[in-house]
Amino acid sequence: MPRYLAILIAGLISFQACATDWEKYPEDLPSFSFEGERLQQEWSSLTSVTKVDFPDEAWLKEMMVTYPRLAHRMMVDGSKPDSHPAIFNAIQNSDYAPLAAELQQVWRLHFSGEFEKAYEHGMALGTFGEIPAIYSRLIHATLLVEDDDEKMEEFQRAAEQSNEGLTLVPEYPFAEFGLVYAKVRMLELMSTGEARSSGYISIAQDKLEKLRKKYPERAAYPLTNGGLQAGIVERIGSFLGSITYGATESNADDDFKQALKLVSDMPLIYNEAAVGYARLDADDFRKKILKLLNTCVQLEPVSAEEALNQHHCAQMLNEMTKDK
Repeated sequence: MPRYLAILIAGLISFQACATDWEKYPEDLPSFSFEGERLQQEWSSLTSVTKVDFPDEAWLKEMMVTYPRLAHRMMVDGSKPDSHPAIFNAIQNSDYAPLAAELQQVWRLHFSGEFEKAYEHGMALGTFGEIPAIYSRLIHATLLVEDDDEKMEEFQRAAEQSNEGLTLVPEYPFAEFGLVYAKVRMLELMSTGEARSSGYISIAQDKLEKLRKKYPERAAYPLTNGGLQAGIVERIGSFLGSITYGATESNADDDFKQALKLVSDMPLIYNEAAVGYARLDADDFRKKILKLLNTCVQLEPVSAEEALNQHHCAQMLNEMTKDK
């Protein structure tokens, strides 16, 4: 069977097994394109919150050396008749340029709002592609899926995929964050009893604390932890939250302030912080929430992901002020 036909069939089977109703990026929001060298030129700004590595040839080779299990899996995948040509080239010919180009295309699709295409493209590229693919799935579920049951299914599947990937790239920070992010989003959708019995709260807190200590310059970690603490306080109060999980209003407030100190020009930070303060107490933090939202809607989004966060800010702002 020709290699490309085998890849197409495998891709269709994979998509059917993980089918989801992908919502489209709204046509009335700003459009983005990152063709050619523009992706790398704007990478620092695009990833200022997560600081994920740019997937060039040097990074691919470093990952293969750092993670022996990943290298072995790539060797296995590259020997299969249905393997992606870029994987085959990397393993059989030690030519990583095609794989780097394909991975960069995943991110181009993601940042332009083509989340379904980013997911499909990434999943065809083995473990290297699965990491950004899962991230696209998470962002799509967070910002575009409205039904809570559908959200939960997406987060659960993304968590399973992240767990599988981490066996090959243990302690790779962006993969670890993907798993924590999925669990925090799941906690937001659980009942109080379900959340407490899941064990996810302590796991997420422990992992975020370790990531923060190792990478103090990454705003994603205090931002996510602030949201986690806000959710705990919302459910069981600051006093019981403090005793049980060390979660308090002041700790959540400090986390959001720290995230904003690290990155002050991305709608994502303002959207997540505003939602977090609303969970703590929408009335007590009303002035702060409105300030965050008003700043958010005035920013210039650099990607579709940021434009969606800004859109959520605008919706929240409208809801808070429509009767005033």
